[in-house]
Amino acid sequence: MAVSTSVESRSEFQRDGTGKITSLTWQRDGAALRTARRVEIEKHEDVRFSSGDVTLTGTLISPASGGKHPAIVLVHGSGAENREYMLPFARFLIRRGMVVLGYDKRGVGGSTGDWNTASFDDLAGDVVAAFEYLKTRSDIDPTQIGLLGISQAGWIMPLAAVRAKDAAFLISISGAGVPPAETTIDQARNEMTMTSMPPQDVDEIVALLKLQYEFARTGQGWDEYAAAREKLAARMGKPPDTIPGTPDHPYWQFIKRLYFYDPGPTLRQLQTPTLALWGELDNNILAEKNKAAWEAALEAAGNRDYTLKILPKANHAGSRVSIAANTKLIPVRRRHSRGFQFSTTVIGAVTSRVLLIKNLVPSFDTA
Repeated sequence: MAVSTSVESRSEFQRDGTGKITSLTWQRDGAALRTARRVEIEKHEDVRFSSGDVTLTGTLISPASGGKHPAIVLVHGSGAENREYMLPFARFLIRRGMVVLGYDKRGVGGSTGDWNTASFDDLAGDVVAAFEYLKTRSDIDPTQIGLLGISQAGWIMPLAAVRAKDAAFLISISGAGVPPAETTIDQARNEMTMTSMPPQDVDEIVALLKLQYEFARTGQGWDEYAAAREKLAARMGKPPDTIPGTPDHPYWQFIKRLYFYDPGPTLRQLQTPTLALWGELDNNILAEKNKAAWEAALEAAGNRDYTLKILPKANHAGSRVSIAANTKLIPVRRRHSRGFQFSTTVIGAVTSRVLLIKNLVPSFDTA
């Protein structure tokens, strides 16, 4: 059907002095103007709280509706992560009535301290501090505060939950059940294999890593490590700083502080309702191995409410990937915002737990 004009309708956005969209107008030719005004569904608040002598800063995002809400503390992965790293992912929780707290890791953004010198115990203490801060707020139900994190958070959150025994739940995505040294070797082997590196080279590098960790752990075996490093360097070039060439290199302290942490004893104490998810195609935290470690520990703990799942065709970030002919993992193309873009399976599982919390149903069965 033909129209009498080249312009059938007009739409325009209106903005305030800061550039924020406040409304949308729409008008068909010859019809009355219609206006849709922006409705705020969430509130933002900058917050700060203390963890010992460290001050942590963050952003609290709450539903616009009044009353007491369940809440989630977002727990960092490795590296210098700030509050923005996971907040984009967590927005779907706010639409489901949850309050979400994202904070800058110590030494990042507005937080004091130094994550480079922090142990897992230190970082767990920061999580507990965030948890205790939320309990003081009148807009949050103190009985419905849980933890959600990815990767390194899988070592940190159980430490925090064992200390904060009234945590309502723990959700781990790609969290390890074995020591960091073991996951580092798994990741190195898999990633080198994926690049079609000759198997002999892969084996030599993995053997060097094992010698490195033995020296870091015991102080013994420097000569054997140094000889293996020199042999490999002669054939493949100068090693990176993560393969130190001197026994006083500062990287040894980093390895000693984190790499030999065994999560088993803490997981065997964990009574918090737990949901743990892994990606089938994760090259870092191997799904079957780490799921088995969590399961054995939680069973030994007598934890009566846990669900452990491997997500088909998902990677370390929980995103769907495909397998190309050269065995490299190719992300499935999809729209995404800053930060992690988790698969709909991850979002569905987390949403199920959110709905259970809001309805006070004590179960993590998300099948």
